[in-house]
Amino acid sequence: MKFHAVLSVLGVVLVSCLGPLTGAASELKDVNIIYVLADDLGYGDLGCYGSKLNDTPHIDALAIDGLRMTDFHASAWCAPSRRGLMTGCHPNRPWNNHKGRWGRLADAIVIPELLKTVGYRTALIGKWHLEMSEGLHPLDQGFDYWCGTRGSNDWDGPAPNYESFRSASEESWKTPLYVNRENLGPVVPQSGFTKRYTEEVVDIIKSDNEKPFFVYLAHNMPHVPVFASKQFQGGSRNGVYGDVLAELDWSMGQIVKALEETGKRKNTIVVFTSDNGPWSMFTEFSGVATPLRGQKSTTWEGGTRVPFIVSWPGNLKRGKHAGLMTHYDVYATLASIVGVSIPDGHAIDSMDMSAVWLKGSASTRTKHIYYFREAMAYRSGEFKIHIKTRERTREPETGKREQSLGQDPPLIFNLNKDAGEKKNLHAESQDLAERLLKEFDMARKKIQSWEPF
Repeated sequence: MKFHAVLSVLGVVLVSCLGPLTGAASELKDVNIIYVLADDLGYGDLGCYGSKLNDTPHIDALAIDGLRMTDFHASAWCAPSRRGLMTGCHPNRPWNNHKGRWGRLADAIVIPELLKTVGYRTALIGKWHLEMSEGLHPLDQGFDYWCGTRGSNDWDGPAPNYESFRSASEESWKTPLYVNRENLGPVVPQSGFTKRYTEEVVDIIKSDNEKPFFVYLAHNMPHVPVFASKQFQGGSRNGVYGDVLAELDWSMGQIVKALEETGKRKNTIVVFTSDNGPWSMFTEFSGVATPLRGQKSTTWEGGTRVPFIVSWPGNLKRGKHAGLMTHYDVYATLASIVGVSIPDGHAIDSMDMSAVWLKGSASTRTKHIYYFREAMAYRSGEFKIHIKTRERTREPETGKREQSLGQDPPLIFNLNKDAGEKKNLHAESQDLAERLLKEFDMARKKIQSWEPF
C-alpha cells in the first residue's frame, strides 16, 4: 500500500493524546469518526439553519448538543468537494503528473490511509465520485470496504434535465451499486439508497471489532432525481424533496441510536454536512440556500457555504461558530484530534481547526479562493471579490450549459454585514478593490504551482 512506503521515509509517528479530552475519548483507540456528506443539500434546508418547510429533528438535535458552523465552505460542485475533503488540498490544484490526469490524486495520502496507520478500520458507504481508474478505486485509497455508487445517481438513465426529473420513472434510473470491486448492477432502486446505506453503517457500528472506525457516509440524496422510500413518501410538508430530507434525518437518528445502544456515542465524532449548495434550478426537486445568494455550480455564497454540524458529547464547545472553515481543513483537524502527524508535502492547504471545535477558539483561516472550473472569486477576511459570476449550471429544460459572466469592474461584498451579497462596495473603495485583485491573482497562481496560498 502506497502509504506504508511513505512511512519509512517520512517517519510518521503517533503523537501524544490531546490534553483537553477526558474519559474514554482521551484514549486514541476509542475515538470513532462518522462523516456524513449529503449531496446538494442547501444552507437553508435544515431546521437548525432556519428552514420552515423541512422537519429535521434528529439533525437539529445534533446541532443543539454539538457545534454548528455558519461559515463552512465546500466547493461549488460534487467531485471537487470530495477531492478537497479526502486530500486536504484545494481541489482545483492541477492533479496531473507523469502518470496521467489524476496521477497526483492517486498518489495522495487521503484521510482513510492516514487513519489506518493508527489502527483504524475504514469504510466508504455511498457515492465515491473520485474516478475508478488504476490507483483511484476506494479500496486503493485506504478504504477496507465500499458499498455505494461510482458517481451521482443521474449518471445512468435519461438525459439529466427538468423533464426527466419530472416524468421519468424510478425504474429508468439504473445506477449500479458496487460492493468493493464488484459491480452488482442496479439492484437497489433510487428510493432504496438511503435505507441501504443506513443499514450498512449500523452494521459497522454494531460489529464486535474493537478497532476504532472511520465511516464516510456519502449519500446520493438529495441530488436529483430524488426518491424517498415508501415509508417516507408523502409524509412531509415540502413534497418529494421534503420526503427525502425526512428520510436522511431518520438515517441520522438510526445511526445515533445504534451508537447509544452499543455504548459508543460518547466516543464517536459525528459530522453532518453537504458537498455543495442546492441545485435550486430544479425547484420542487431541490433545496434552498436561504438567506444566501446563488446555488450549486455558482461561486456566490449559496453555491459553497453549506450546513456543518459536529457532535461529540462532552468534548466540543457547544453552540454556533461563525469562523471561516473549508472542507479541506477537515483533514488536519481530524489528524490533530486522533493524534497522527501529516507527512510532508501532503494536505498542504489544510488548517487544524480542532481548537475551534474543542474550545470555540477563533478560526485561523482568513482566505479562500472560489472556483467553478476556473478561479472566479476570492475571500480575504470579511471581504469577497467576484471576478466572474454565474447563476446556474445550465438551462434546466434543455440541459444546455450556460457560460460564466465576467465582472468589470469586479463585485465586492462585506460578508460580515452582507452574507446575501446584495450591496456591491466596489465604488466605495478603489484601494480595497486593487488589494483584493492582487491577492486573488497571487492565490490563483500559487494554486496552479502547488505553493501554499
